[in-house]
Amino acid sequence: DNLAIILKESERLTRLINNVLDFSRLEQGRKDLHPERLDLCQAVATVLDTQALRLSQAGMLLTRTLPAGPVWVRTDRDALEQVLLNLVDNAIKYASEGKELEVRLAQATSSVAIEVMDRGPGVPGSERERVFAKFHRLDSSLTARRPGCGLGLTIARRLMRELGGDVVCRERPGGAGRRVRAS
Repeated sequence: DNLAIILKESERLTRLINNVLDFSRLEQGRKDLHPERLDLCQAVATVLDTQALRLSQAGMLLTRTLPAGPVWVRTDRDALEQVLLNLVDNAIKYASEGKELEVRLAQATSSVAIEVMDRGPGVPGSERERVFAKFHRLDSSLTARRPGCGLGLTIARRLMRELGGDVVCRERPGGAGRRVRAS
């Protein structure tokens, strides 16, 4: 259906424009953050709810592992949502063939982490840090056939660092795929 294609492309372009604008603000030190008391479980669930259709259309089964009760943090809601959207978008683009996306909220005594795990082709160890460099895309047939400008993970990491955390990429336990952890 032509209308669905137009809508999907306009959403993709909107995400791309927002990423470029966010990147520009971060580079210039003009990204204003507004920390507030936030239930992280609810915030993660809300973002995943908004992305459920995209994940389904990409053929990915979404599994959520969230605590039953609230997990209160002080953070900027918009920045956190942008980080999650960029991580989900990255999984849809590069790991949909793995058919699975697991998002887990892991809470320790003094910290909390959001893990976004897929069963895609994975990222070679030598590239795991480089995927966060601006405009960097893996040199492979997988990235060559996917639209993007190489800013999503850069922005996700920069935003998390502005919030006092970080984003890291690791091999997913149990085989192929990757685990991206925002904490």
